[in-house]
Amino acid sequence: MAVAAAISDRHLRAAEGLSDKPLHVAQRVRIAMNAAWASSRAGQLLACCLINLLARQVDLVSEIEILIPTVPTVIRLPNGDLADGSLDQTLVRIAAWAVDDRVKVYAAQAPGIDVDITIAIGDDVGDGKGITMFVIGDGWKAWVGVPGHAPKGIVPNKSNPLGPFLAAALAAGEVFKRGRGLVRGRFLTANGYSLWTGQQSDGWDDLPDGPNLSGKRLKPLHVVGAGAVGNGLAYILAYAELADPYVAVIDDDTYDTTSLNRCLLAGHDDVDDPKVDAIEASLIKHGVGAYGFEGTISRYLTGDRTGLRSDLARQASDLAFDLVVSCVDRGGSRQDIQGLAPSSLFGGSTLRLGARSDFYPDRPGAACLSCFNPPEQDGERLRALEKKLRELNEAQRSAFLHEQGIDPAVVEAYLASPKCGTLGEAALLDLATRSPGEFSVGFVSLGAAILLASKLFRQVLLGAPSEGGDVSALNFLNGGLQSSFLAADDHCHWDCKQRRANGEGSMPEGSMPDG
Repeated sequence: MAVAAAISDRHLRAAEGLSDKPLHVAQRVRIAMNAAWASSRAGQLLACCLINLLARQVDLVSEIEILIPTVPTVIRLPNGDLADGSLDQTLVRIAAWAVDDRVKVYAAQAPGIDVDITIAIGDDVGDGKGITMFVIGDGWKAWVGVPGHAPKGIVPNKSNPLGPFLAAALAAGEVFKRGRGLVRGRFLTANGYSLWTGQQSDGWDDLPDGPNLSGKRLKPLHVVGAGAVGNGLAYILAYAELADPYVAVIDDDTYDTTSLNRCLLAGHDDVDDPKVDAIEASLIKHGVGAYGFEGTISRYLTGDRTGLRSDLARQASDLAFDLVVSCVDRGGSRQDIQGLAPSSLFGGSTLRLGARSDFYPDRPGAACLSCFNPPEQDGERLRALEKKLRELNEAQRSAFLHEQGIDPAVVEAYLASPKCGTLGEAALLDLATRSPGEFSVGFVSLGAAILLASKLFRQVLLGAPSEGGDVSALNFLNGGLQSSFLAADDHCHWDCKQRRANGEGSMPEGSMPDG
């Protein structure tokens, strides 16, 4: 598979509400900003995030023309590198870092091409040919729609990345929907959002804003899962300007080329590297304390944690976890995280064009992370794969395993003498449990991270009780933002109902997740 095709593989897969085949490929997009927005931190967060998202929509987007005033860059690049030039050149650098210029991005002093879509950040930037959308984000608020309904004269003055990032995700979603084609849903015409309250309105001034984040102190946290949602959460933490933040990130996977369409802290040079490495490096460059652990939860609990800050190391040694965030996508991993029984547990996830965040309170009747997330039957999958391989001759097995990137020699040794803990068993178990590669795209993953960070900041950082339910969900198909509660599962694998009835809130002594 060619690199460009591999990057686009996940977002060109079938998804409910989208056309089977793309309606418009190789779209040309113009991003235009006025001086007030281009010079502000909020405007630069929005523009940089938007480029980071659109450049990864390989095959659906071919060119991005940047039409903005020449102003110095006031923020770092997503990977944490210093941006020492003008903002327009910084945007060009972001696209090159992300996907190696597979989407052409260039700065212009005047309109130079006919574009399909113009994205106007702030007013008085002029309409282009084709479709024009207006987008702004500041503080805890975002607004996306058509210029005729757009709020006028808004001057950004906040440093919070949540609103700008949500605006960027919504705008990238609108470009994506036009490229893929909608069979259900709608395009946004006047949609405003408050991440502080969950309120929606077509009027900017009707949307409540929340407190400033800069200088606030968030307790250290464990983040389990360094995929797309984990990348998104780290992306937000990098720009939140918190006081003395510290994050331990746990994941045993590496980036592949398909990761580049949605992992926003990973560039093309990070392919084949551990997922935690790009996150750790970016956070540290942004001034956020970070520790990346390449491995499973079980290995984290028992392995070498040299370099981990003492307070989190003590939590792991004592099996007494405080703040944990789940960004994993497998039932078994969610079971393992719930088994840690942290004092506070949050989660973020995606499903097709839906983004979701959950808070899991230790409250009678409320769902835990184990609820509705049964562990996969990995043993059965391994045995089925073994049976399939034994039905092939050695030459056929070798060809099949080479296609999967597995050394046939270690598998042949395992099949000749099956033993637990061998390289052959590990290779086959990894193959048997690989995700089939479902639809995924960057703006949805970032949307989940934004909902997750909003809930985390409101409840833990700012101590404000949640408005609405424990679950927040954003549907990019129609722009709907909803909150709800989730009741406990009667068939919960962790048996949370009975544990709470018995007053059990921690991991049983001597037990450990299977990881």
